[in-house]
Amino acid sequence: MDTVTPDGAAHTTASVRVCFPGTRIVHKQTRLPALMAAHTGEWRLTAVRGGVAVASAHTVVLREEAVPDVLGAGATVADARAYVREALSANSRITLERAKAFAEAAAGTLR
Repeated sequence: MDTVTPDGAAHTTASVRVCFPGTRIVHKQTRLPALMAAHTGEWRLTAVRGGVAVASAHTVVLREEAVPDVLGAGATVADARAYVREALSANSRITLERAKAFAEAAAGTLR
């Protein structure tokens, strides 16, 4: 997956996802952006009236030595943590919005 950050930086990642239909999706990034030494995550799906609620969780190990190169000379590990948290939240939202649109379109063709 190619991703462009809000500041225009681009990076390519790769992930493996395992789906448990109707309950959760777990994933591990196998090709990581420069700030991360490891990244795993999970999306939990819960049926609610009128749809599905999704909760996501991520576990990340930062590469502290990469912080100055990626975020600038004065950046701290706390800055990197906040940056990664925001990026992962945004990517999850976009991915789930696209999955929702796909599912809704597919459901429309089944009617």
